[in-house]
Amino acid sequence: MILHRVRPRAWPLSPSACLRPLGILLLALATCAAPLRAGHATDPAPPPREIAVYIYHRPPFFTATPEGQGGPLVEMTLLALERAGLKPRLVTSTFTEILAIFRADAPFACTPGVYRTPEREAFARFIGPLYVPLPPVIVVRRADAGLAASARSLDSLLAGGLRVVLGDGYWYGGWLAQALKRTGTAPARTRDENARMLRSIVDGTYDISFMSHEEAAHLLRTHPDLGASLTLRPVPGNPSGESRYLMLSKRVDTATAARIDAALRELVETPRYRELVRALRHE
Repeated sequence: MILHRVRPRAWPLSPSACLRPLGILLLALATCAAPLRAGHATDPAPPPREIAVYIYHRPPFFTATPEGQGGPLVEMTLLALERAGLKPRLVTSTFTEILAIFRADAPFACTPGVYRTPEREAFARFIGPLYVPLPPVIVVRRADAGLAASARSLDSLLAGGLRVVLGDGYWYGGWLAQALKRTGTAPARTRDENARMLRSIVDGTYDISFMSHEEAAHLLRTHPDLGASLTLRPVPGNPSGESRYLMLSKRVDTATAARIDAALRELVETPRYRELVRALRHE
């Protein structure tokens, strides 16, 4: 008789037994991936992109001397750029040189406190305003203050024969440019720094100049000889102060410019920004 081996009956595996190998596999994969995730989480963030900030010496808005660089508009700019995730680097120059650099397609750069004009918009973009100044003033000898104050309009003041001196290459605002054109007035232009320009009024070479209120008040306050001889008078018609913008080179891309603009709008709502404005106005 031949014996037949009877195989034991194969019982079906339970669901938990079927899933156990899959669970072991997933656990192994997770263990291998954990160091990768940890390494990725600890990767350092890329450093902020550096942006050159060109400034020149024109107190009280900005100062650039051997002792250091600063001023309220410079601090406003640095705060806005840092809020936008950039790393500002200050570069001292002259305003004429700065305009030439931007016309020649400046690198990733900006400069604070610039008047916005159609000519400048051809080679730069503008963010802001960074600061809205007080109304401009006339700087005149104390002996002639009554003559300047009696003018019924800016046109009549310019047509009255007073000798006007202005800084060469500077924009004073549409209000003055239009009045000069209407009256045919050709002011003298000088490359002298502003304190020396005002001394040419003290010594009688010229009669009047126009200037931002903040700057003129600062010069008369910090130069006793000027303060003793000159005074400030409002411009007839009381034109508004021209807004000062942050000028960006065309190399600053649209997305970065938008970040800077948003950061500046946030900044103007802060207590520090208001403190800087009060300091500029000597309040």
